[in-house]
Amino acid sequence: MKKEEIYRNLTENIGLENFKKIDKRNSKIKNALQKTLTLLICVLSVTGMVFARDISTKIYDNVYGGGYGYGKAIEEGYIEKTDMEDEISVSTIENEETGEILEDLETKIKVEEFLMDDFSLSATLDITLSDEIKNIVKIEDIWNVSFPDLIVYDEDYNVLRCGYGNRYKEFCKEKNIEPNEEEKFFGSGENGPLINAKKGNHLKVMFNIYIGGPYYPKSKQINFELTKIRISNQVETMHGEEQLVLKGDWKFSVDVPEKMYNRTSVKYAQKSTTNSKFKLTDATVYDAGMNIGFEFQGEKPLERPTTPELEFYNSLPEDDELRNSEIREYLNNELLQTEDYKKYMEQIFKQGDFEKYVVNSNGEKFEQTINNQENGGTSTDENGYVKFTGMFDLTKYDMTDEITLYIDSNGEKAKIVLEKVGEE
Repeated sequence: MKKEEIYRNLTENIGLENFKKIDKRNSKIKNALQKTLTLLICVLSVTGMVFARDISTKIYDNVYGGGYGYGKAIEEGYIEKTDMEDEISVSTIENEETGEILEDLETKIKVEEFLMDDFSLSATLDITLSDEIKNIVKIEDIWNVSFPDLIVYDEDYNVLRCGYGNRYKEFCKEKNIEPNEEEKFFGSGENGPLINAKKGNHLKVMFNIYIGGPYYPKSKQINFELTKIRISNQVETMHGEEQLVLKGDWKFSVDVPEKMYNRTSVKYAQKSTTNSKFKLTDATVYDAGMNIGFEFQGEKPLERPTTPELEFYNSLPEDDELRNSEIREYLNNELLQTEDYKKYMEQIFKQGDFEKYVVNSNGEKFEQTINNQENGGTSTDENGYVKFTGMFDLTKYDMTDEITLYIDSNGEKAKIVLEKVGEE
């Protein structure tokens, strides 16, 4: 196909005016889907963080597909039920859409339960709202709570959560300390917050952040500071409609128990294998799970498909009228519908979809579980070399001196015996 034909095809089928119509239609579909997906996101995004010890660990299996490890750790007492006083602030609440403001409210907040390990920091926050707030919103109608300017940091000013933009630099200026983003600023991901219970004037909110790098520091005190509590009383408010904002000043701290700041991990090394094709890169047991990494040579993937339109689009000058994100997205979506791309993705998924599990010396089997590390998963390079890392639900409470890792990748099997080599 000649370049002139491709250009004519682009301008005729997704030209700027026509594309606006397509984009308008897609926006309507997108908005409808967002309202539905919001419910799913809030239900599914919390990765295994349930804190009350009387809640059955079956919740992990039913909702998160095998998160036994955290349930086991909590069952064994790896959780702290704090005995802290409420942090009280005189606050106002504002309806951001209507401008309605209610002043002189007394809003309390405290940490009820707390858990911290190498990969996550989780807390159940108990928020007590005043009776007057019912003049704006009924507590039983509150659907979502968030903390837009919450800062979480430890006694050494290691910042675990601080939102977006220049907030970290602003924090350092407030505390009169030098910014150190490489060592002191942790790129945490976030799940929730998720309302766990509504009773009387109380909201119990589950809050969880997880590490984007190797490990969290072994902090002895965790500090929380915030000036805003954002409330939504229906699904639509998640998208900026009728947002209610409580404004105050809350500062409170949690003393990390010794079992958490003195936490250790147990390293394992390969003792024997039935298949040298698989190379073990990591085997470490923590309080809430076992991280395993290995590599192997898989099937070389197909060449990533493209289309003449995409090739032509990528060759256009940066200032061309057709070079914009909407048209690029449209062309990419067209590519996704092709048979070549579907075959390409099927092979990629097949490469990463293989059986792996561990068995301790007591004969107990442990599957891969959802974990809190951002860097978990399977990757395949252009030569088909596969790298896997993931958390299994074997914990320090289940480990034995020897653990066996079983792998079956498209008929290529391995039985790797691991032995305990030391504690870190």
